[in-house]
Parts: sequence; C-alpha cells; structure tokens
Amino acid sequence: MRFKRNVANTLAGFAQSLYLGHVEQPDIDISPIHRMIIDSQYKGFPIKFHGKSIAEFLGTKPNLFKDDFLFPVMVLKESAIKNNIRRMAVFCKENDFDLAPHVKTPMSPQLAKLQIEAGAWAITVANFNQAMIFLNYGFNRIIIGNEVLEQTAISEIARLNYLKKAEIFFYVDSISALKIVKDAISNQKDAKLNILIEIGAPGGRAGIRDLNLLPELLTDLLNEKKIEIRGVTGFEGAVPDGDREKGQLKIRKFLAEIVTAAKIVQPYVQNRLIISAGGSSFFDYVVEEFKKFDGDAHFILRSGGYISHDHIHYEELYPFMGRKESEQFLPALELWSRVLSTPERELAILNFGKRDAGNDLDNPTPIKKFNKRIEQFDAKIDKLNDQHAFMDVELGKVVVGELICCGISHPCTNFDKWRLIPMVDDNYDIVDCVHTFF
Repeated sequence: MRFKRNVANTLAGFAQSLYLGHVEQPDIDISPIHRMIIDSQYKGFPIKFHGKSIAEFLGTKPNLFKDDFLFPVMVLKESAIKNNIRRMAVFCKENDFDLAPHVKTPMSPQLAKLQIEAGAWAITVANFNQAMIFLNYGFNRIIIGNEVLEQTAISEIARLNYLKKAEIFFYVDSISALKIVKDAISNQKDAKLNILIEIGAPGGRAGIRDLNLLPELLTDLLNEKKIEIRGVTGFEGAVPDGDREKGQLKIRKFLAEIVTAAKIVQPYVQNRLIISAGGSSFFDYVVEEFKKFDGDAHFILRSGGYISHDHIHYEELYPFMGRKESEQFLPALELWSRVLSTPERELAILNFGKRDAGNDLDNPTPIKKFNKRIEQFDAKIDKLNDQHAFMDVELGKVVVGELICCGISHPCTNFDKWRLIPMVDDNYDIVDCVHTFF
C-alpha cells in the first residue's frame, strides 16, 4: 500500500495529451495558502502553533502522534493521493482520453495543482462560485458540470472567455435555459460562451431526455455568434439503479445515448467535438462506450472522488477492483479519534461524530489503533451522534485514551467537514496542510 515519495517528480513529467485550446498554460500559485495563519478555526491543530503560518508549522517537521494534536483529526495519506493521481493519469493516457477532474470533491487548489501537473486538461466544478475560487489561484480551463442560470455569472463567464483570461464551459439542456443564457449577454459586446449539451437519464438529474429535442436547440444555438457549441456531456453515476451487477446495462445504454447525441451535435460544432462523462465508479464503461463513436472527438473524463478514494463505497465499485496493488486506487482519508469511554460491555465511545465524518452512505469503519505504536484493528461503528461515535468492540480490545483510526465512505461528504487537513507521509510526519474551500 506504500508509494515512494519520489513520485512527486514523476507527476510533473506527465504532459497534457491534447491541444491547449484558447488559453495559455495556467500559472497556478498556491503560495498564499502557506501564508495562512493557524488558529482555533482549524480543527485539531496543536495549540502551540496557533498564531503561526502554515509554512512555519511545516518547518518544524511535526508528527501526528508527537506534537499534541487535538483529536479528532482527519488526515490525508500523501502516498495514496499521489498513487491515485498517477494511476488515473496513466489510465487516461493509455486510452487517449483527457481528464478534467471534478475538484468539488476536495475543493483544494493544492490537490488540483497536482492533478494539472500530472496531465489533467482542465478541472471541473459544480457552479461558478467554485470556479471563482480556482480562478483566483490561476486555474484557467474550467468545466462547470452544471447548468448556469444566474445572469451575473453568465455575463462574467462570457467576459473572461472573450478576453481569453479563461476558457470556461457550462451546460445547457433546454430552450428555456438557453433563453436565460442569451438574455444575459444580449447587450454585452465582450462575450463568448462555450456550451456543452447535457444528456440526462430518465429518473436522473438534469439533462435532455428526448434526443428529438436536440435539432431545435441546436438550430437556436447556431444563430448565436457569441455562443459556441462545444459538444455533449452527461453523468453515468446518476443513472437510477446503475451498478456493476444488475444495473450495468442501464449505464451502458445511457452512455450509448450520449454517443448518439454526439453524432447529432457534431455538424454544429466548429472546433473538435467534446464528448464527456465519467465519475469515479464506472469510468471504464465510459471509455468502452465512447470509443464506439465513429469520428474524431475529444474524449474527457471528469472523475473526482478517485483522488482520495475511500474504504467502503468506491472501494466496492471502481474499475480496478481485484487488480494487483500497483494498479489499484488507495484510500487516502483517515479519521483519527480518541476512545473517550468504555461505559458498557462491548461498547466504546469515540470523540468524533457527524460534525467530523460523513455518514450519508456508510458509517466510518475502524481499521487501526495507536497506543505507542500503530496496530491493525477491526471493529464496527454502529451509530453517530453529532460529536460521538458508538463503537461495537470486544471487551478489553481498547482502553480509554487510545487513538482509533477509521476509514471513510464517500469522500465528498468528508472533505467538507475539515477546512485544513494535514497531509502525512507513511510515518505520519506532516508534509503539507491541504486547505479546502467549502
């Protein structure tokens, strides 16, 4: 499960695999993050470092178990993060796909920078507010994986594109939405919009259900000089009842629908046709189905959760299950907490809860413990309160004050609980502090 530290040098060597488009290479500057001051707003950090900058803190070479952290503390394993970035970069290069990782999972410019350095063509966000955060750090090619209907946001996107300060894409899936988009820039001279037509699945979220509606939408768009149709998109992870067992055909049928839509849209596209999809569970299906497209296209995956992976949800779904260790994603998020009490037989109370860990899919799962040294550990979290976890454990297996490490499920609802996350090496020395912007 360990990955050599020198992988950081390897990451920088991955070249972007397709054309750079209309904007220059990004000049990403994350140095302002290291100038931020540690104080009580950042959970878990040692009191003795309050008032110090993150750079000053890192300069002391702190360790999770030796420097008086206030548990619970969520940490990121550096080796796993870099392994996962490398693994996805290799997969995309092998299949002639580009990657625009959905960075709404960690909302971290530091992690997104690593992904760009490893060859990511762009980043994906969920809305323009998220886009502005990354624009502030120098990211300049951004897919907003959603419809944008706020007129001020549309106008600002159009301005940035026109001035070539950024290349921003967003989705349209209806004549009604298109009217709002057109009205937002009707009196704006310095305007340029890049539109992806979103295809949706019945019972899913946004996106066109009936491809017979495409000709009217495309014709309307074709007459707009300020708006350029760039391609088609969709998200297979939102297909109802889609999974790797009984739901595989439903996912593949939806992806085939995107390919059909691409054939309809292609004559209306001036630049290279973009065809995009891909979460972190079924991106292998995306590659297999999109390769059936008969023609030249720019294929883009938008997977996001893969960067940290997890111990339960993605671990049971993702394409690399069962492969040799060097070809797998590795879980990077760990939540360390203390045993507060053992008030009943086979019950231990830990000092974390819903404020510290997501449980929208599964409760965290105990995997290790620390009492002078790290040991493998197995137990079960039965339930969470706001600030407490109820652990079902054999009598005598833990003592009050011990540290318990839990793996998580669904990283999206864990990153947002922590504004500053220590990144640790395999000895739990702190090598960076990852700031999230939720």
